[in-house]
Amino acid sequence: MTGGRGGGTARSMTITLVGNLFPPAAALASGPILAQALGVDGRGAVAAAAAPLGLAIALMTFGVPEAVSYTVARHPGLVRVAARNGAFIVVLTGLLATGAVLVARPWLSGGEPEIQHLMAVASVAVLPTLLLGVLRGIASGLQRWTMVAWEKVLASALRLVVLLPLWLTGHLTPFTATVVLAMMPVLGAVAYLRLPRRLPAAQEDTEGVASTRTVTGYGLRLWFGTISGILLSRVDQTLMTPLSSAYELGLYVVAVNVSELPLVIHRAVRDVTFVTDAHRSEDGRLAAAARISTLVCTVVALGLGGTMWWWLPLLFGTEFAGAVPVAWLLLAAVVVSTPGSIAGAGLSARGRPGQRSVALVIACVLNIAALVALVPVWGAMGAAVATVIGYVVSSLLNQVFLRRLSGVRLRTFYGVRWSDLRTLRDYLGRVLRAVRRVLPGRRVRS
Repeated sequence: MTGGRGGGTARSMTITLVGNLFPPAAALASGPILAQALGVDGRGAVAAAAAPLGLAIALMTFGVPEAVSYTVARHPGLVRVAARNGAFIVVLTGLLATGAVLVARPWLSGGEPEIQHLMAVASVAVLPTLLLGVLRGIASGLQRWTMVAWEKVLASALRLVVLLPLWLTGHLTPFTATVVLAMMPVLGAVAYLRLPRRLPAAQEDTEGVASTRTVTGYGLRLWFGTISGILLSRVDQTLMTPLSSAYELGLYVVAVNVSELPLVIHRAVRDVTFVTDAHRSEDGRLAAAARISTLVCTVVALGLGGTMWWWLPLLFGTEFAGAVPVAWLLLAAVVVSTPGSIAGAGLSARGRPGQRSVALVIACVLNIAALVALVPVWGAMGAAVATVIGYVVSSLLNQVFLRRLSGVRLRTFYGVRWSDLRTLRDYLGRVLRAVRRVLPGRRVRS
């Protein structure tokens, strides 16, 4: 969206944006289906079963997908070596993660036998999901954004395609819902079937930059932050049942589904910024990406927050009306975290993933402390307050560390410049021209 190579970057951003749009859109579309079929308690049970899956994947990736992406972006000829070493690591960690989920079931389920059984079912997806992350890292490093987008589109579409007939025929239960939510994302790997035929010419790794040790080293430095970042978005759902109840988790997961829609924008900008800044660092482009994504996130959040009071209970059912104020607070958390998310991508792209990790670890510790203190008292709203605290802290620390590293001032990440509006206008113009090319028989008025 920014920088001199506007056309290529804009295209990458658009493709990534479309791909990132589908998971939260599918979650929002499937949310009413799950809510209507399962009720608050049933929806909470499914969320309780699925939460450890995401947590286990985050804990046991060791930053390998991001390390593979970073290595491939800098040395495309070493993609095969990086892929082989990355896959070896995640197979080992995937087996450990599956065992950890099975062992932790009695506590994470709050002693509920049904939830323990559902957690065992979801744990089957841990290893294939980790391997899928390596494929995504390869494609991202090679800037094959179309493949990455198709993976997300396929996984999201398949989830809806399977959930809908189960609901209409009366076969949508907590068990079948858990199977669908855990296994459908893995099928997105179909998008990478053509990836082996599009790899660059191989080169010898004479300096060991793609060795298991190097991949693990970079990954570990990034891993602590990755864990903390996922914990900021996952640990609340994992701890909600033992700290409060499945009912409160049912409300909270609906609010999370709504708040993830603005995340689409800054995640798309962050993913593309990481690769482009690793290839060539530009402070001005990085700051402009943060400002523009914050602006768009704010507009989307205001649109959702100003209207959800009537459409959320209509879609999910009146018993979910209590999720509205929780969603308002989570939307605010997303907006305030956007500048720091882009700054964190800049730290990782410039070879300082450890500093980003420090910021996220500190934020995660504060987030967990707030969860333990607030969730037993305020339920879902307490979890939302804890999320705001974690997001604000991580955002500010990322920007402080980036200033120390590159001299980028904090204020450059905030506000709106005329140049930002022109960049956004040019970007929308490119999208419009692309639509015209796709639909040559129709007139598109500008």
